[in-house]
Amino acid sequence: MKKLNFMRPKSSLRIKLTLSVFIMTLPLVIMLLYNNFYAIHVVREQVADSYKNTLTLHMNQIDSNLNDIDSYMNSLVSNGYDLIAIKLAESEDQYYLSKSYLFTKLSQDIALYDSLGAFFVYVKDRNDYMDIYSSQISYPEGDSMKAYFVAMIDEQTIPKGIRTQRWQHAQVGGEHYLFNIIQTGEVYFGGWIKAEELLKPLKALKMGEGGVALLSDTQGKPITSSSFVYDHGISIQENLDDHYISGTERKYVVVGTESYRGNFKLIALIPDRNILANLPYLQQLIWVITIGALLFIPVGLYFMRQTFLDPIKRLLLAMSRVRVGDWGVRVNLEKDAEEFRILGHSFNTMMTEIQTLRINVFEEQLNKQREELQRLQLQVNPHFFLNALNIVYNLAKVKKYELIKEMSSALINYFRFLFRSNTSFVKLKDELEHTSNYLGIQALRFPGQLVWRVDAPAYLEYVPVPPLIIQSFVENSIKHAITMEEPLDIAVQVGFEEHSDGSRMKITISDSGPGFDDMVLRELQAGRSVETERGERTGIWNVQRRLKLLYNENIAIQYDNNEQTGGGAVVAIILPIHPEREE
Repeated sequence: MKKLNFMRPKSSLRIKLTLSVFIMTLPLVIMLLYNNFYAIHVVREQVADSYKNTLTLHMNQIDSNLNDIDSYMNSLVSNGYDLIAIKLAESEDQYYLSKSYLFTKLSQDIALYDSLGAFFVYVKDRNDYMDIYSSQISYPEGDSMKAYFVAMIDEQTIPKGIRTQRWQHAQVGGEHYLFNIIQTGEVYFGGWIKAEELLKPLKALKMGEGGVALLSDTQGKPITSSSFVYDHGISIQENLDDHYISGTERKYVVVGTESYRGNFKLIALIPDRNILANLPYLQQLIWVITIGALLFIPVGLYFMRQTFLDPIKRLLLAMSRVRVGDWGVRVNLEKDAEEFRILGHSFNTMMTEIQTLRINVFEEQLNKQREELQRLQLQVNPHFFLNALNIVYNLAKVKKYELIKEMSSALINYFRFLFRSNTSFVKLKDELEHTSNYLGIQALRFPGQLVWRVDAPAYLEYVPVPPLIIQSFVENSIKHAITMEEPLDIAVQVGFEEHSDGSRMKITISDSGPGFDDMVLRELQAGRSVETERGERTGIWNVQRRLKLLYNENIAIQYDNNEQTGGGAVVAIILPIHPEREE
């Protein structure tokens, strides 16, 4: 009996079919897997960047508060009569009288700093320690800190020299604190803060179930939530310029930022599974499709014989369209064999999921833009608020009650608008009223030094505009142009223009000050951000960024100096009349 030869030459139909299926299936599988891992990477990257920006914003606020306390302490050491009087006291009566005055002053001033736990004054040659607590500090805590500081001063272990990071970390009695001590002769003046108090504003930050915000020192050792870090095997690196993933059983995305006022860092631990909460179904489906595609090859080889050429041709044509970027392509194999119908359905399903994946990534980008827009709109200048309160206080001292009522009413209207301006658009009328109210506050602050006018046609009063854009440029003019020598004239004019691509509204803000510096003007006209080391001109950057997010490229901001009047800055903002169409 002749033995049958079941071997197939290389040119057999089975091999060709196998190669054809591999050529058709593997690129799609690879592309699908690549898009899957790429989408995960993009989502994680965007979420990490969003938390990084939020932490930076909170850290800037913490550093600003610490800097305010530093400035107060330095001012009291350099110019404070009560502290100097203690140093120069020649008799016991003079010493205790000066000490009493200093205690009263510090008791009043500590209320200005919400996060501050206590002030203390230690006169070494008299071995006399005086401290003033805030309401958040208990007496046992105060006694523990007293013993710690007295021992440190007696042992001469306090940091010395001029430093940027003046606030040092200390662990006393199981609690963590930040402290700053200034020495003037035999008198030591200092303040300290509970580390947990700095994290209270972050409780509103949503980091998902199991997420934690904490403080660490510059070497990566946790200051707060140390048990959480060690229990989950999380490594905190010294360099936090970029995010990374750490943890043993449960993975966390670690992002952080460093303080420039103290030797500590602010860190967020976000559960990685929470970041990808919207992707597990898509990931499972991708794996099911991938495994199904691999299992389909032997089944397809059994059924695809004489009727495979035309369906494969249609599939290959569809794939060629995918390669050139046509993600909406679909194939119809319903009239062919069952196997081809399955393959066609798998192909269409994969393309649908790819489109869905791309949409999810795009939606994450939109969410990030919305969060950034909200952060930009919620920026409040604390110095303006403190200056306004100082004006009210000085008016109360001279009993100018009518001006106090006027100032209080203006402040109420100002902050009412500020706290409700977290929407994308407000009426032009409301924005102009808010700007006028702001100018009224500044007129009380600089009596006789500010003149302004606001002109807008009535038919444009209800045009929607982004909030705080006019006030930001007016504030910039006052900040950089007002002097005590001659009044500053500020004009806000609104007009209507017709352009080839639609109706436009032109808002012009001009002042009679010295105008833009030549270098600053060139940078602004080139569309680049201008920001000094102290963070000045952030209002201009804020407006530019918000307008770009809301209108994309459909706006223009023009900067110039008024050559006809011999000086003065001129800013023109050109916006669409119907911004919702641009969105």
